[in-house]
Amino acid sequence: MAKRTVKTTTKRAKRPSHGTPAPATKTSASKKTGAAKKPAAAKKTKSSEGTRRKPSSERTGDPRALIRIYRHGLGDCILVRIPRKNGPMFTLLIDCGVAVAQKQGAEKMQDVMRDILDITKGSVDVLAVTHEHWDHVSGFQQAQELFNQLTIGRVWVAWTEDPRDDLAQKLRKERNQSLQLVSASVEALRAAGKEEGADSVLALTGMFGAAGEKTKAAFDIAKAKAGSGGPDYLHPADSPIVPEGCDFRIFVLGPPHDEKAIKHFNPSKTNPETYELALDGSGVLPLGVIGALCGDGDVVPFPPSSRIPLSMSEGHRFFRKAYWTGADWRRIDTDWLGNTDEFALMLQSATNNTSLVLAIELADGDVLLFAADAQVGNWLSWEALEWGTGADRRTGPGLLEHTIFYKVGHHGSHNATMKEKGLDLMTALKTAIIPVDEVVAKKMRWGAMPLSSLVAALSDKTQARTLRTDKPPEGTIAGVEVDDLYFELTV
Repeated sequence: MAKRTVKTTTKRAKRPSHGTPAPATKTSASKKTGAAKKPAAAKKTKSSEGTRRKPSSERTGDPRALIRIYRHGLGDCILVRIPRKNGPMFTLLIDCGVAVAQKQGAEKMQDVMRDILDITKGSVDVLAVTHEHWDHVSGFQQAQELFNQLTIGRVWVAWTEDPRDDLAQKLRKERNQSLQLVSASVEALRAAGKEEGADSVLALTGMFGAAGEKTKAAFDIAKAKAGSGGPDYLHPADSPIVPEGCDFRIFVLGPPHDEKAIKHFNPSKTNPETYELALDGSGVLPLGVIGALCGDGDVVPFPPSSRIPLSMSEGHRFFRKAYWTGADWRRIDTDWLGNTDEFALMLQSATNNTSLVLAIELADGDVLLFAADAQVGNWLSWEALEWGTGADRRTGPGLLEHTIFYKVGHHGSHNATMKEKGLDLMTALKTAIIPVDEVVAKKMRWGAMPLSSLVAALSDKTQARTLRTDKPPEGTIAGVEVDDLYFELTV
């Protein structure tokens, strides 16, 4: 695979080890970056990666892994258990949350947490929190009393949470500014009596609380489990992680340390590699709207003598007759906020693209892929990744080629599973599971979740071994335990 050349423009803090690192060759993809050049296409040859063991179809014996995907609604909560060479199973909990519109969401998360405590005997080796969205972190708050009973060895988060990383700081600052604009938009909508519109904007961002404060609080509860040393900040440049006493390896695929890639949310027919929008609202919200939401008086079109507060106008005889008694559709109180929904959705996508993506390579070379909510730019960055040399060499595309299980990205949305650079490469794929609740997704205006064409492609690729957590399978699927609370796949 051709290596990617990048410019070193940001500072990235040193990270502690997360287990026993396997030997790795860090390509330029591991370096901090500004705008990265497009990687050259990799040549597919039989020697492109190291020697693999015999495929899973030829093996017999004890399970190599157990993957429990919870069926609690629109959100992710995944428990992975893998046997060690000796001793208890290695346990990895990935996220624990449900969408704000999910009925009885808190009760569902408490049921999930009770099951986690039961099956793990109250202890997990690693908690991985992929990104700061309510449908991935709510359970840490909604079931906090139960969560407090869970002993956690290490907490993993993406490098985007690292307070010592320059690019992470820049992205965080932009995100906070964006949240302030969203918060101001919500307040403006509510002041105009548009409660439903205000709630819709919050739902589109994936946040809970006008400025995302409740979502951050839930995330902080999880990170606090790391203790005084803080969480481990993972980066695609890291060597593969080999937990103590284990014969499998965990590769970090994303998020990329590349601002342009993180802001690349969607595919584009005319220019698929460069589609992006600014996170400050420009390009979506008119300049006057941004200024008004930020409280910039310089952009107000009329002097104080020519305007009155909207609430005061209701008591004015002229306005009562000419404005307030007319049909609602003629009012323009909130028309200036018409693009707020689009801006909120863009902010959601930007956060999704900071998702921590993990690929677990089992001892025989088969791979389990957990893509969180990664979108286009995150996926495309995997093409340039490589680790190790000689027989131990691994690449991003190579890991996809050996993927036998795929936790489908972002509830099966249109821009969270790449085709040519993603699903088409998964030639060994046997099972895919989509954590989703289509009814709630529509209620939250998150679009087609799951996308019907993606579900069809996955079903075809897996020979009908693609499951949705909001529906029971049509028949018995070998190796899958079906419970009202979860699906558990035995690998």
